[in-house]
Amino acid sequence: MNVLRRAAAAAMSAAWEARRRAYASGLWQGTHVSSRVVSVGNLTVGGTGKTTLTLHLAQRAVALGVDARVVCRRYRPGPEGFGDEERLYQDALGPGRVLAGRSKRERSLRAAADGAQLVLVDDGFSHWALLRDLDIVLLDALNPFDGGRLLPAGRLREPMRALQRAQVVVLSRLAPGQDPEPALSQAHRFAPAATLAAGRHALVGFRALDGGRVAAPSRVRVVTATGNPAAVSRTASEAGCEVASASVYRDHHWFTPAEARSELDLADRDRSEIVISAKDAVRWPLSDPRVRVMDVTWQWVCGGEDVERRVFAGLTGTGTAAHAAAVPRTIP
Repeated sequence: MNVLRRAAAAAMSAAWEARRRAYASGLWQGTHVSSRVVSVGNLTVGGTGKTTLTLHLAQRAVALGVDARVVCRRYRPGPEGFGDEERLYQDALGPGRVLAGRSKRERSLRAAADGAQLVLVDDGFSHWALLRDLDIVLLDALNPFDGGRLLPAGRLREPMRALQRAQVVVLSRLAPGQDPEPALSQAHRFAPAATLAAGRHALVGFRALDGGRVAAPSRVRVVTATGNPAAVSRTASEAGCEVASASVYRDHHWFTPAEARSELDLADRDRSEIVISAKDAVRWPLSDPRVRVMDVTWQWVCGGEDVERRVFAGLTGTGTAAHAAAVPRTIP
């Protein structure tokens, strides 16, 4: 099996190189969008915090008076036809600021046609068909490069040298008090010209499914279907909860009523309350007071001001245009 995975990873590397050369030579060309386009992406599969940072930047845009839209893929839509990330953005920003579908290029063109000044593309680093003004790449602080192994041998979508395309590299999911310098130094070797920064998911608090704020539960069963389930349990522990058990489903899984009732029964037997993430809450089908939603927000540890200066460069009302150099549109 390892031999087959290594062979498949080698084939993926060859295909990536062929695509890179096709775009570099001009044989294939990306689409230009009239709005400023900023991608928030990563090199690996799994959760690095893209949605949390994208939402933070979108909310900053609103606060600064910048007309921004979020573009994301409608991935594994639920019973109502919406994806979980799409719903999460809509709940926070309003449906008019979110464009989701199969093609991020088409959605970005639509956003520009609607007059958006800024288009924030969730998970756009590997989407070469769309030209970007700025590429932000997130690296998980616990495992930034997964040993340099491409899919399916590892978790990398692209070789580590692809990081040189990024203008901004952000180390995410730092633990409280963790020093970001060692991992940032490693990232600097692959992206020497990039702006470097670090951030973490800060706990806002717990809420009931109806939205009301509640106290942190003492003993919990973590139920999650996210790209980084360990991070959900870790945040619960940091909040002072005793994590008695955890149940992990496939990323983006829409829980059925039967699954929800089963999880509630298991939590009762274990004398626990269920804790889920905000993204899981979008996919949770039953209202029950024994379920607690854990809300987090993006918190810069270092370099945040420089990153946001680059994101909002040249946009009216931000106060950053006079201080930020123009950033060339990304070409793979």
